[in-house]
Amino acid sequence: MSRFRVDGKVTLITGAAGEIGSSIASLFAEQGALLALADTAGDRLQLLASNLGSSTLVLDADLSRVCECRRVIDETTTRFGRLDVLVNNVGVCPRISFLDSTEEDWQRIVDINQKSMFFCSQFAVPFLRPAKGRIISLASHAARAGAAANASIYSGTKGAIIAMTKAIARELAPDVLVNAVAPGAIDTAMVRGLPADRLASIVETIPLKRLGTRGEVAAAVLFLASAECGYMTGATVDLNGGWTMI
Repeated sequence: MSRFRVDGKVTLITGAAGEIGSSIASLFAEQGALLALADTAGDRLQLLASNLGSSTLVLDADLSRVCECRRVIDETTTRFGRLDVLVNNVGVCPRISFLDSTEEDWQRIVDINQKSMFFCSQFAVPFLRPAKGRIISLASHAARAGAAANASIYSGTKGAIIAMTKAIARELAPDVLVNAVAPGAIDTAMVRGLPADRLASIVETIPLKRLGTRGEVAAAVLFLASAECGYMTGATVDLNGGWTMI
């Protein structure tokens, strides 16, 4: 049997319609997971689900709202009868300078990136505990070093995810393992949308001299969900080509 399988593990992935979320979903499906996919991008989510099999549950949800966080947990566990893995991936990163940011900007980004992680995790715990399950949250290199350009609120929310990962891991141990992945510059539309000279200068500062791939992020998440990762909790996997060596 190949390693890092998640056969039969009921896995809820938030932000599943995005490039990284869909890569995580596809890899988990290949490795045997039963999937619930939550996002607001209905058409893209339905297309992804159709490619992953009829057992995939699609949840159109605005996870900036606490009631929606509860609903996706409830609908997942009603459908599958259990929950083994929660992947908190939903997030936004609008390019807004610190000086131009408004209270509305702050609230929206915090609600989507940070509040959703907290409450999806909280509502999942009654199901994850008996399953000896996993919570895996997507942080960012921006939490370590600050965002590359005009994303101070985003950086703060990702720093909060790392801190909350540690605190939640302490509280839930030994029943639930709680970890995070902090990607650096990954080959996605958001990164490719940077000005060419800016992107080139970023790549030049990365010791491995390239962007990461969505598949590499998905593989890190899969490892944290797998049986082989049984002695790691409260950790953040820095997946950034050596951009920040801490």
